[in-house]
Amino acid sequence: MSTTVSRVDTNSQPTLPAPARYAMAGCAVVAPILIVVAMLLAPLDMAGEGREYVSDFAANIDQLGATLWLWALSALLMPAALLAVGRVARAGAPALGVVGLVVAFPFVIPIGLEMDELSYAALKSGLDVDATHRLIESADTNLPSSLFGWAFLVSMVGLVLLGIALLRGRSAPMWVGIALIVAAVGIPVSWFSGVGVAVLIAWAVLAAAFIGCAFALAAPAREPTPSAP
Repeated sequence: MSTTVSRVDTNSQPTLPAPARYAMAGCAVVAPILIVVAMLLAPLDMAGEGREYVSDFAANIDQLGATLWLWALSALLMPAALLAVGRVARAGAPALGVVGLVVAFPFVIPIGLEMDELSYAALKSGLDVDATHRLIESADTNLPSSLFGWAFLVSMVGLVLLGIALLRGRSAPMWVGIALIVAAVGIPVSWFSGVGVAVLIAWAVLAAAFIGCAFALAAPAREPTPSAP
């Protein structure tokens, strides 16, 4: 009789105690969900840009507190969440998983949060809409601060590589790898389109992929299943 292993054992990797593994899995669930919830609670289109966005931001500034707090909490949890995804990806495709994780790491830099926090601080300090808009435009287009925006786009390539690693290594259900690739493509495309609903859907797909990786990381290893003689 021969045996076949039903899935790659992500728990067999050394130097990670069970509490740390569960904590990473929890972060992979909570961090992207917080982003989706923040977008749903936002009183304005978070995919907006330019002076119109700053004007809407100023008009709704007193209602944006919960959204910014959720974004901030997500930013604190996102590094561990990405490491959880990378760990699952490396379980089945070690080399590709490592490359994907390194390239994807700028994803944890909260670019959108930083710009919104800058807008919030500027408007609260008494700057008008035009001055705040010029400040945001300068931070977004001038070096060195603009490098972070480009790094975020590069990180999408890393997420695609992690998705491919998940598919090749079969360390998570196939839909998880597909969802991660779709989200990595959909997030920048939807953002440039300026369609808020599309941005929300893209982040929801990313949340689904991260949650899938979290379950793969937290689930106990399955024993080899005997095959037919």
